[in-house]
Amino acid sequence: MKHAKPAVALTALALVLTATACSKDEDSATGPIKVGSINGITGLFQTPEVPQAVKAVFDEVNAAGGINGRKLELISVDDAMNPQRSTEAAVDLIRSKNVVALVGSSSAVDCGLNRAAYTKAHVVSIPAVGVDPACFTSPDIAPVNPGPFNLLTANLYYASEVLKRDKVCLDYTVLPGSGSGIEDSIRKWTELTGKQLAHKELAIAEGDPTKYLVADKNAGCQAVLYNGIVGPYFAQAKTQGMTDVDFIVGANSYTDANAQAIPAGLAVYAGTEWQPYTDTTLPGNDRWSQLVEKNKVQKTAFSQGGVMAADLFVKVLKGMSGPVDRATVTKAFKDMQPVDYPMVGTPWVFGPGDSHNPVQGSRFVKAVNGSWQVLPEGFVVPAKK
Repeated sequence: MKHAKPAVALTALALVLTATACSKDEDSATGPIKVGSINGITGLFQTPEVPQAVKAVFDEVNAAGGINGRKLELISVDDAMNPQRSTEAAVDLIRSKNVVALVGSSSAVDCGLNRAAYTKAHVVSIPAVGVDPACFTSPDIAPVNPGPFNLLTANLYYASEVLKRDKVCLDYTVLPGSGSGIEDSIRKWTELTGKQLAHKELAIAEGDPTKYLVADKNAGCQAVLYNGIVGPYFAQAKTQGMTDVDFIVGANSYTDANAQAIPAGLAVYAGTEWQPYTDTTLPGNDRWSQLVEKNKVQKTAFSQGGVMAADLFVKVLKGMSGPVDRATVTKAFKDMQPVDYPMVGTPWVFGPGDSHNPVQGSRFVKAVNGSWQVLPEGFVVPAKK
């Protein structure tokens, strides 16, 4: 990913926000409550269902009378995973649109580029999908998902402590800026379990995966964590006869199409960030399922995150007394108590800290006959034995 013009954009953003951070919302106390969201609608990381899910929650609230008579207005901006567009989106939402908060963002570049802007403007962001490490290390951003790094620790823990595999290996593609997060995830697993990886490859490329799988076999891997393209990798794993190896893929691979692409005879698991979306009977999934079906929103894990982020935002607003503006909303989130939300493994809270990664753990599914079968353990939250 190229970061073509971020320095200029960030400088402009800082100047704008210095002048506007203390300004009052131009909307009257009876006007719509404006809420921003920066999403990947086009580009390399596409999550169009996320703002649709957030809007479905807001429409539901508005139909019931809004927040003390005020309607919720979602303003979603597509940054197309482009750094300049992402910073421009933040400027527009904060300065021109006067949003009280950002809710349900799902951009791969938003957190890293705009975290300082949110702090300067005293505005909170509750992303539906936190991607890069900056989403989890800012005083003003608190995602509703565990994130890829907590999920990696949970997957490693599942391999060694639940599946009881002694030789755990890693075949990963590292996105720009994510290397330190992956190494921290591995280190956390080692601290919890006292175990080390038997083999690690952090430069999995597209194309023929044979050399990576042969290296795994030579290392005696009993479990392999993998985050790349599913079809070719597992077709070659079957060719290599790796039917005695447990493979664990990340949340990005948890799709119906990928379940169908995994050959029979392989043991392939996926770690999920929310209750597995493929089973609508699980706690919390009934409300999400009914809402997205009614609004013709795609059923994905990411739309679960959109509904959750919007639900939590609404819950905090409904608990407020007095005016609803940027300052009061920010204070409400910093002062809030933890909320139990059944679609995730641990309570969610924003709070006053300098970093926020409240949701921990993962629930696991297994590819069986072209679909995902939910496993019985419930959420697995890594902890010291």
